[in-house]
Amino acid sequence: MARSSNQQQRDQRRREAESKRKAATRKSTIRNFGIAGAIGIALIGLLVVLWPDPEIGNTTATAWDLPQLDGDGRVKIADSHGTPTVAAFFASWCEVCEDEIPEYLAVSQQVGDQVHFVGIDTQDNGSGLGDAERWGIAGVWPLAKDIGGNNGSGLSTGTFGARGSPMTVFYDETGAVVHVQQGGLSAEQLLAALDEFFGVQV
Repeated sequence: MARSSNQQQRDQRRREAESKRKAATRKSTIRNFGIAGAIGIALIGLLVVLWPDPEIGNTTATAWDLPQLDGDGRVKIADSHGTPTVAAFFASWCEVCEDEIPEYLAVSQQVGDQVHFVGIDTQDNGSGLGDAERWGIAGVWPLAKDIGGNNGSGLSTGTFGARGSPMTVFYDETGAVVHVQQGGLSAEQLLAALDEFFGVQV
C-alpha cells in the first residue's frame, strides 16, 4: 500500500511539474509573440513617419520643394539657381493679386530670362489654379502649391511670417533671400526692385 501511495505521489509530482513546464512554455510563447507584435507595430509606425509624403517637401527660406499647382511634378527653388528669382505668393481670395499678378507677368515678359518668376498659391482653399489661368501665368511660370501650416501656408506664414497675401520674395542667383515684400507692388515698383537687387534694367 505504501509503495502504491509513493508511486502516486511521484506521478502527481511529475504531472504538476509537466503542467508547470507547459504553463511556462505558453507564457514564454505569448510573451515572445507580444514582443514581436510590439516591435512590428513600432516598425510600421516608424515607416509611416519616415515614408516620404508626396505633398511634403522642404519649406525653408532658401531650400523649398513644393508640389506643382498645375500638375503632378515638383517646383524647387534650387531649380532657379544661377538666375535671380522672384517668388510671387498669391491666393484666390486676394484682391490685390487681381492687379498685381498680371502686372508681374508683364514685367516678367519684359525682363525675359534675366529673372526667373515663380508663382506660389498659399493660404488657399479656393481655386488658385483657376485664377492663375485667368491671370495668364499658368503655363508661363512654374506654379507651386504651398504646404503645411494653416490652409497650406507653411512657407508663406511659417517661414516668412506673411500676414496675408500677396507677398513677394526676391532671391539672388545663389538662392539667397535678398528681400521679402509684404503687400503689393506695382509694375514700376517691381522694376525698381529688380534694378536695385539684381541690376536688371529694361
